[in-house]
Amino acid sequence: MNRSSASFQRVCKLLNYIHSNMEQAFSLDELAQQSCWSRWQLQRVFQSETGLSVAHYVREIKLSAAAESLLAGSERVIDIAIGLGFNSEMSFSRAFKQHFGVSPRSYRKQGKRYGLRKPLLTPISLPTESRLETETALPLIEVRVETTSDFDCYGVMGEIRGLFSPEPNFSQQVPKLWARLYESFPDVKQYPLTGVVDVTGASSNGHRLRYLAGVTERLPSSEILIEKLIIPTQIYAVIKHKGPISGLAQTLEWFIFHWLPQSDYRGEDGFELERYPQGYDCQDLDAEMEYWLPVSPVTGS
Repeated sequence: MNRSSASFQRVCKLLNYIHSNMEQAFSLDELAQQSCWSRWQLQRVFQSETGLSVAHYVREIKLSAAAESLLAGSERVIDIAIGLGFNSEMSFSRAFKQHFGVSPRSYRKQGKRYGLRKPLLTPISLPTESRLETETALPLIEVRVETTSDFDCYGVMGEIRGLFSPEPNFSQQVPKLWARLYESFPDVKQYPLTGVVDVTGASSNGHRLRYLAGVTERLPSSEILIEKLIIPTQIYAVIKHKGPISGLAQTLEWFIFHWLPQSDYRGEDGFELERYPQGYDCQDLDAEMEYWLPVSPVTGS
């Protein structure tokens, strides 16, 4: 997809309009008027550029904002609903339950963030000095917020020097760890894979990090040493990386330097996760994986 195309720039402007006017009850007619397209054309172009329908995106982004408000304070459900353009508490609650599986009040009572879609990140939404070369280097960035319960991860452990090390070597060391895992367990590729970057001790050991290449299922005994990490309950900001894994470092730099400072979250030194789907091909131009960054909400957000 040509990211300098006129259609992409127009969709970026429309996204910014949506994000800046969340209190409005958007109709497809209104959004079409904000673009250069008819209703049918807008739906087709928006789906092509974002992978989502207009209605689906607007609904998810509004409901996610509502969920953040529910967890941030004691504002009444009706006030949250009206403030996000819903015409009644009943219609809001119905849509909320369809998306999250629970009522707004139950979501607030649980006190756990999950299923939150953050606004699609667009290069033109950044200050000019922060854009770097993202207009042509990166697509729209999809971010969501999830909370995991504690779980175990089993695999091959090694030491790497990460993205912020004076002499990073992760791009060489990480593939070697995965190769060791595949050699001993050829069938492991049939399962979703999880890479764990242990950042908990990074500040005290010269940027050296532990990295585990593994799965969340217990592995059988083998000639290589299988280690286990216990991943605690944690809130994560989740970013989807598309394309060859060689571009992941650039995606993470953009995520940490540009998305995080503009969000309502701060980074935490914990266990960062790389999650790969079954059959993942790290060289495929259409490959998709997710990076889970430990975060916590900024007080008062």
